[in-house]
Amino acid sequence: MISITIGLAVLAALMTVYISTSSTSRQSASVARMSEDAAILFSLLGVDLHTAGFSPPRLLVSPGGAIVNGVKMTTPDRNFVGAAIRGCDKGFTDATKKGAFTDLACADISGTGAASFAIRFESDPANGLVNTSPVTVSGVVYPSNCLNEGVKIKQSSAIDPTDAARNYFLVDSRYFVGVSASSSTTEMSCAGIVDGVAGTDFNPQPLVQYVENMIISYGVAQDAISTDVVRYMTAKQIDDELTGDVDARWARVVSVKICLLMMGSEPDASAVGSYIDCAGNTVTPTDGRARRAFSSVFALRNRSGLATGGGA
Repeated sequence: MISITIGLAVLAALMTVYISTSSTSRQSASVARMSEDAAILFSLLGVDLHTAGFSPPRLLVSPGGAIVNGVKMTTPDRNFVGAAIRGCDKGFTDATKKGAFTDLACADISGTGAASFAIRFESDPANGLVNTSPVTVSGVVYPSNCLNEGVKIKQSSAIDPTDAARNYFLVDSRYFVGVSASSSTTEMSCAGIVDGVAGTDFNPQPLVQYVENMIISYGVAQDAISTDVVRYMTAKQIDDELTGDVDARWARVVSVKICLLMMGSEPDASAVGSYIDCAGNTVTPTDGRARRAFSSVFALRNRSGLATGGGA
């Protein structure tokens, strides 16, 4: 009896150590995966954000300037002169909507959705502007969107819209967080322009799973020409407080601050503790999944003066 009692005591101690070690191991693995997924996602987002707004200027031509309604404006000296980025605090009402960048509508600010954003830039690998991965379709080389789909449709140049020889490829990609129909978990997805045809354009595909939320603030310059951040604003503040049309307002954005809230892939109530969310609040999960918030700031190099030599 004494031997059995001692054996049971030893076994109980071993089980306690095993359970504790197993729980710690699962928690470490969960945090490691969230960190890796966030790093991968920031890397993917950073590529487009650093390229946003790119369009090579004409050689040996200085753009003219004028003050219009108190705002310094310039005449076009490049094919693409629109805003590099546009976002919504609670997501677009339809991030896959075919049509103009300026037609994207924002969901109600009182909703619970995650932030979304769209970026644009000029690319044309056939003429040496290799700022995306070139995609060959039927023997023709095209630039690619965020899903590595070939962008086949061209846009009219701002320099001379009537000159077809100046038509160029405009990459338009949209990033957003939503619930997966197949797994019922939240994930970051992307959709991009392809050929201007309904059913082909902006067909979303997931990038990283278990992204619960995305919060974005935008570094805004004094005007569309300046490159220094004077204030960080939400998307709603940009749309409500800045003057001009959509392109004029968002052309003032020179940097983007992104916070991603990642969650664990498996529930484990014994390993879950409180976390600090993107707003700096301490939160205790109620669903048994661990969470971590990760933040990064990206300069829009083609707006902030960081891009040199005609590249992004």
